[in-house]
Formats: sequence, structure tokens, C-alpha cells
Amino acid sequence: MDNSEVFWDKNFNQDQVKKILNDETNPKFVEIAALFLSRNNKPSIVFSKYLDKVLFCNNWRKIKKQMRKNKWSDSRIVFWDEVYKVTLQGIDKEVLRPSKKRDIDIDPEIKIIGDEIRKARKNKGWTQIELAKMAKLSQQTISFVEKGYTNISVKTLKRIADAVGLRIKIEHIEKSTSSSQTFSM
Repeated sequence: MDNSEVFWDKNFNQDQVKKILNDETNPKFVEIAALFLSRNNKPSIVFSKYLDKVLFCNNWRKIKKQMRKNKWSDSRIVFWDEVYKVTLQGIDKEVLRPSKKRDIDIDPEIKIIGDEIRKARKNKGWTQIELAKMAKLSQQTISFVEKGYTNISVKTLKRIADAVGLRIKIEHIEKSTSSSQTFSM
């Protein structure tokens, strides 16, 4: 694979790319790795000539986030995510940076919405990937919403609801002794 095939629109030579991809402290590391992986589907070449497997595994979350941010092909992200899982199995865990534990705060009301979305999706016989395509979102977003991990925007909720045929309804209930509002799907 010629470097010009991958970075046809950038002014990088092969040595510059290799230098950046071998230094995770380089400010351009994540950007170049994300661009490189979004345009390449040959792990054997990537790992033999450009990117160390340990650096790839230690930085995969950041690289994947950059790929999503740049709205690159979800199928390419899914491909490299599978490569990451396989590669991770073959690496001595002692050489990997420990991953940070994420504190996940699940709001019970958001979880109820996620459960309704999951139920509607399954009633249609769709996978999360199929719903993601219909709503023009990532599969990870659908997964997080269904689990109640994320507080999504109304715009994202509407895209998901429209895709699965749900209606968003907000009701105002007069205050009594306790304050309550209802959100139903």
C-alpha cells in the first residue's frame, strides 16, 4: 500500500506518517490514526508497517471517537473495533495501559425511555445496527440509549422515535402536593 493512496488529500510522506503513528504523545497521533484507519482495511499492513499493536489498543477509544466525530463510515469503525477485540486477545495485558473505569449513572426515567425504544425495535425485528442505520446514528448510540447510559438530545430521541414508529408525548400535570411531570412514549 502506497502512502499516497491513503493520504491523497494530505501533504504527508510515508516517513512523517510512520513517525506520527509511532508517538502517541504527538498532537496529531489520534487524528492521523483515525484518518489512516478510516481509509484502510488491511490490518496486516497497518500493524507491520505503520502502527504498533499496543499503541493501537491503548488508543483505540480515542481513535474511534475521532472517527465518529468526523462522521466516517460506521462499517469501517465496526471493522476496526473487531480488529481491536481480536488484537487485544493476543497482547500481554502487562504492556497495556489499564483502562479507566467509567462511572455510569443511570437515570431511572431515561432507562424507561431506553426500554421502550428497545421493545419497539425488537417488535420490528431489528438489530441495533439496523435501527442505527434507519435513524442515521451509530450502533453505540442506540446501545447506550437502550441501556439508559446517556442523556440524549431531543433531536436524537426524535430520530430514534421516528425510525421505530414511536410518538414523543410530554404532558403537564398540575401540581398537587408533589411536583410531577410525565414523559411517555
